[in-house]
Amino acid sequence: MFSANWIYNAWADHLRQALNGGCFEGGLSFDKDTLYLRFASNSKAYFTLEIKFLDGHLMILTSDRVFDSTDYRKGIVQFKEIENQPIYKIVNNPSDRWICIIFSNRMELWFKGFGKYGNVLLRKPQSPETLQIFRLSQKSDWEFQYPDITENHGQFEPLQEVQQIELSNETEINLVKIGDLPFSIPNLVEAQLQFIKKYYFYQAKQNITSNLEKKLKHLKKILLEANKRLADIENRRSNKELGDLILTNAHSIKPGLTKALVTDYYTDQRIWIKLNPELNAAENARKYYGKAKNEFIEISKLQEQVTVTKKSLAQMETSLNSALSATEFKSLKPLQKSNVGKSEPKQPDTLPYKIIEFQGFTIWIGKNNKANDQMLKLCLKNDLWLHAKDVAGSHVILRKKGAEFPQVVIDFAAQQAAKNSKAKTQHVVPVIATLRKFVSKPKNAAFGEVNVIKEEIVDAFLK
Repeated sequence: MFSANWIYNAWADHLRQALNGGCFEGGLSFDKDTLYLRFASNSKAYFTLEIKFLDGHLMILTSDRVFDSTDYRKGIVQFKEIENQPIYKIVNNPSDRWICIIFSNRMELWFKGFGKYGNVLLRKPQSPETLQIFRLSQKSDWEFQYPDITENHGQFEPLQEVQQIELSNETEINLVKIGDLPFSIPNLVEAQLQFIKKYYFYQAKQNITSNLEKKLKHLKKILLEANKRLADIENRRSNKELGDLILTNAHSIKPGLTKALVTDYYTDQRIWIKLNPELNAAENARKYYGKAKNEFIEISKLQEQVTVTKKSLAQMETSLNSALSATEFKSLKPLQKSNVGKSEPKQPDTLPYKIIEFQGFTIWIGKNNKANDQMLKLCLKNDLWLHAKDVAGSHVILRKKGAEFPQVVIDFAAQQAAKNSKAKTQHVVPVIATLRKFVSKPKNAAFGEVNVIKEEIVDAFLK
């Protein structure tokens, strides 16, 4: 924005006057985007340049900041090789975007514009070698091709054309005026400071709104999953009713059956009920009552999560609307102070698993051994169960959707099982994958301990 060649030319003329007969006192920086360069003029007055980089664009400002010993302890000293060196001359090409300050030891300090590739470089005397660069991310600047500024080749054509700058508030900047004010370096600095203030405001606003939108999207996914799970439970047959039907028809249920055809007195129809052949009718009924108890607990937790998530969504939407309508920093401060834009309101620990989405599939990851057992009771028989082989780790459930699980989704779920296991530091982790119906919980087994009847091994590749 402020890296036009004529602005560099104006700064070069200003520096020739301000630094005539002066020397370089020292450089200091506190972050990667701001550099302070302090000079002393021949009248012993101090003159400080503040070099600012906005998205890589170099902007030259002046500063009244005075540095003390604390600043030097906290900051990083820059360009120590030219400290206390008198200024020999200042060179620039009116048609280009650079300024070179040459010192009495013939070292050269370059201000390089070039759009988002701006930088400040220190060059050896009459050599192509670069001693130091300020923006270390610009690695190509170590090989920067310096313009020829020797006495025989350093004569440049005068400035031919001035391209006017127009700011978003319709302020026009050229060599004659800056808005309604005459052009001068102090007025240019003020215009740049106003631009920087707006730049940081819109950057902060963008960060806050972007974070809020991500949090909203995540909360909506959680709400959708919870409501979907509640609907699944509501639409399937109650486990308590199935237990009641088994007890009612216990006299006709013979031992060793895998299923029983009974009269459903709720609907006056005959239905099949799945049984465990190793249990009698009363024990099978107790098993269904146990499932009903877990079902009731899950419903309570899901309902609590729906309530809390809806409240968080409402608060987040209010904050997002406030951020979108903000026109100054003062309006953003409440959002920054409450960290609404930085961190998501903590969700209650209502479910025994974490939820992630991948290519439209839902994946559950158990939070601990006890949670692994709870999760096993909540999933369905055709969901895919995964666990890192022969090591401790979280149970992972890939929820059933459609006829088959795509291999890329299985691989991703296997990676989650590997990452949440003791083998997470390995590059390749074997992971057991099988349908939930082939996983059983032994009687009196420890939390998280299961038997797997049928399994396949999937190699999970970790970076």
